[in-house]
Amino acid sequence: MKVAYCTGFWCTNIGNGFFSLGVEYVLKKILGEKNVTLVSDYQTYTTSYGKRLYPHKNQLEYIAKLDVDYIVLAGPVISKYFLPLWKNILLELESRGIGYMILSAGTMKLDKDSQNEIIEFFKECPPYVFSSRERDTYDNFGKYAVNAYDGICFSFFTPDYYAPCNIDFGQPYWISNFDKITEPQIWIGDTNRKHTHEFSFEGEKVLVNSPATVATKTDRFTDALIYIRSFLPAPKREDKVGHYKLVRTDQRFHPHFRSKIYAYNNSFCADIPYGYINLYANSQLTLSDRVHSCAVTLAYGHSAMLFVKTNRVGLLERVRAGEVTEKPVKIDMEYLLSEKSNLLNWLKTVLL
Repeated sequence: MKVAYCTGFWCTNIGNGFFSLGVEYVLKKILGEKNVTLVSDYQTYTTSYGKRLYPHKNQLEYIAKLDVDYIVLAGPVISKYFLPLWKNILLELESRGIGYMILSAGTMKLDKDSQNEIIEFFKECPPYVFSSRERDTYDNFGKYAVNAYDGICFSFFTPDYYAPCNIDFGQPYWISNFDKITEPQIWIGDTNRKHTHEFSFEGEKVLVNSPATVATKTDRFTDALIYIRSFLPAPKREDKVGHYKLVRTDQRFHPHFRSKIYAYNNSFCADIPYGYINLYANSQLTLSDRVHSCAVTLAYGHSAMLFVKTNRVGLLERVRAGEVTEKPVKIDMEYLLSEKSNLLNWLKTVLL
């Protein structure tokens, strides 16, 4: 079996790279490197001010011309944009006897009408393989695939494809990963200060003040808001919490607003995933508004806490980390290894 995996959009959300590299790893592990070709995803971007940019009329579309057995899509492709972008391509592929798979499948910006339209399309042109990353996605769409599995996000395979090295800052560190909302205040000890969260970590009481704004629910409006705010002076934040250094990651290389990315000391941003993975793999605790920064930190056996309201938390609930929005959590590593093994074995049965 020969497949072409359509991947991309790392610079607008480096978290896409975490599960994308996981999909590449799994496909090559099962099918062999020579049977897996990586190609660029169909290019469409969302601007910093929230407008969706569909493919340009002069853009070369060659995915439908690929000579493979299946193309592979991955991530939260089940959205209101899915059919406008992919329907004609998938139907043309089907007319040539080429199928498609969706791995690490999730939903994003999906209204009821769009959901029903996608279900009708799946009835007409079903995916050969559908492996979800959260249970709701499996329950809603898995029944329409030829082969479906209640899977996990492929970002949890990060330790299988990436071997980190140690980082010596002279002290342990936490990661503060807030690129969709304003970084909250984080401190240890003083319970009299106004705060929205408190938790114990390694014997110390940690307090967080994350103001209740519209930005706690991530959407395109708040995406724009965080860039607008970057033109204003950044609120004061400390570079340490107790004896922990604070390292700040921004997972959106594009749009590249330096005033946003480098608002504070110890800030990191890059256009490829590897440096981020090395940082998360060594972080004792990751506090974040991004589910995939939490997922990668957890996959390496460390603690993470999520600070946004999003249905994407389902991919963390799927690995029994559902309390991640309430307090720092760790994953049961034996359970995670079992889930990864079960997913690999199932894929082997349907792909080989």
